Amino acid sequence: MIKKKIKLYYKKIVSKTFENIHGKVFLKRNIYNHIDITRVNDTFLKSYDNKKYNIYIVKNARIFTDNNENVAVIKDNILIPKLSFQQIKGKLHDAKYNSVIKKGTPSLMKKFSGTVLNLAQGGSGNNYFHFFFDIIPKIFIIKKKNIKKINFYYVASPKVWQIKIFKILGIREKSLINSTKYKHIFADKIISLDHPWYHKGYFQEQVKKLPRWIIFINRKLFLNKAKKIKSSKKIFLDRSRSKYNHCQIFNQRKFNKWIKEKKITSYKPENLSLEKQIYLFNKASIILGAHGAAFTNIIFCRPGTKIIEIIPADHPNRKCERISKILKLKYFRIITKPKNTNRNFPYRIHLEEKHLKMINKAINL
Repeated sequence: MIKKKIKLYYKKIVSKTFENIHGKVFLKRNIYNHIDITRVNDTFLKSYDNKKYNIYIVKNARIFTDNNENVAVIKDNILIPKLSFQQIKGKLHDAKYNSVIKKGTPSLMKKFSGTVLNLAQGGSGNNYFHFFFDIIPKIFIIKKKNIKKINFYYVASPKVWQIKIFKILGIREKSLINSTKYKHIFADKIISLDHPWYHKGYFQEQVKKLPRWIIFINRKLFLNKAKKIKSSKKIFLDRSRSKYNHCQIFNQRKFNKWIKEKKITSYKPENLSLEKQIYLFNKASIILGAHGAAFTNIIFCRPGTKIIEIIPADHPNRKCERISKILKLKYFRIITKPKNTNRNFPYRIHLEEKHLKMINKAINL
């Protein structure tokens, strides 16, 4: 209890100190007269609800992120609502809940000369799925609108595979600003965009509204990058070594024996390069696995590919179902008992004999 009080007191001192340096942040709804807003009038680029996207350009502004739930774009100490992002406990909230309103911007500020494209979105920026469905579409829109002279790209700490993708998109590593290293930046000009598909509520519930165009531009950009490997037509996506503990199969060893009997080859996609993953998914006829980010790669599958997703009953995500419908894949949802009570292993999967029969039936249809 005493340690918690000391920690809280320390945070208050830090927040107050930086408030004296940077000033208190306020929220105003009518700040858009200070922003250049460009409507994207392209019939191909439409959200699920057929809404058009906007590109926002603000001069002499700053960005602050906690690299977890909040991203704030601030002009003259005023938080700009449509350019800011606050996903708290998996739910998108109004800008009044952004942490900077209460806690300020408790970090040293780094100044960058030129134009910065803001691609920060809290803790999801490094997620494989979000990179393909959130980050890449924003870059595509900017290039489609032929907006030039972007000097820097503000991104979550880029991984090797992300740097490779940025290179494919014509973006050099030295132009990437690491938001983990620089939580607080100032730039001559900041460009932000509407999120491509997530506008309200819980992410897990809204993922069923993925726009068609995002899937097709990813196929256009990356399908021809596939690198041939010796691979099986029937594959199992093994996520037992994933750094994320959700949707882990409890009785994995027993299931592995069953997979071998069915002559299904097990793969850990994270051990393959992007190019090899694209080839693996494009050549597969059956893809089986527990719900996870690796299923993002079904965007590279051929029509008619069987997608067999194992997922607990209380998990609301419909990503695979949505992608399968758009690409004419044969989707099967194997639902196990709800298991979201263990904080260390959320949505844990317990496979029973009936589930194996359901999987076998899907395979043989």
